Amino acid sequence: MNTTADSLRDLHLLHQRAKALRDRLSSGPKTVAARQAALTNRQAALEASRKALQEAKVQLKKREHSIQSHQAKIDDLRAKLNQVKKNEEYRAIQNQIALDKGQIEKLEGEVLEEMVQIDERTAAQAADEAEVKKFADEFARLKEQVESQAVPQRVQLQELEAAIVEAEDVIPEDLRERYRRTVKQHGADAMAPVEHGACSGCFVTVTAQMLNDLINAATLTFCRTCGRILYLAEEDVLTTRRTAQ
Repeated sequence: MNTTADSLRDLHLLHQRAKALRDRLSSGPKTVAARQAALTNRQAALEASRKALQEAKVQLKKREHSIQSHQAKIDDLRAKLNQVKKNEEYRAIQNQIALDKGQIEKLEGEVLEEMVQIDERTAAQAADEAEVKKFADEFARLKEQVESQAVPQRVQLQELEAAIVEAEDVIPEDLRERYRRTVKQHGADAMAPVEHGACSGCFVTVTAQMLNDLINAATLTFCRTCGRILYLAEEDVLTTRRTAQ
């Protein structure tokens, strides 16, 4: 009886350890993929910021060229003032000069504002570039770590799976198929210790006959509620040993 309970407990532990390894092997690549997506999004946002900043600089240049164009026009109009003879033409040229000066003042205000914004955005972009580089470096280290850990983990998983096959010798031949179905349904939780008279998988109290079967260990005992393979908890085994003595 004790050997059966201990063997089932060991088999259960092997299943749990194998599941933990599979989870780590699965979660590692998922974490890497999530970080890769986050890095790609940050890089895309940084590239969009670079293009927007470059476009702002282009627009600034256009305004500066427009100021130069208006100033050249004013210079030409002033030269014409010395050549016109009619007052109407003189006033028309002066009005045009005033309009161009107004445009220059407006453009100069916009240029000054844009220069301040460009300086702020340039500083912010430098900070973003540093942050993205830091994130990329951290991602590279994470990826390397996950990949390096995966190799020994796969080896360990193969060893555990081999140990599980060997430990399954405790399962009676006529119950192997039901055991496999139970493992397929519940995975690493296909077995459950009976603690304080109840299945620790579904917490339903086992019958006196089931408890007696567990003590005698003549065959496997399955929980009538959840279908898990039951075995006595270690403290219950010790209690049974003391009672038997």
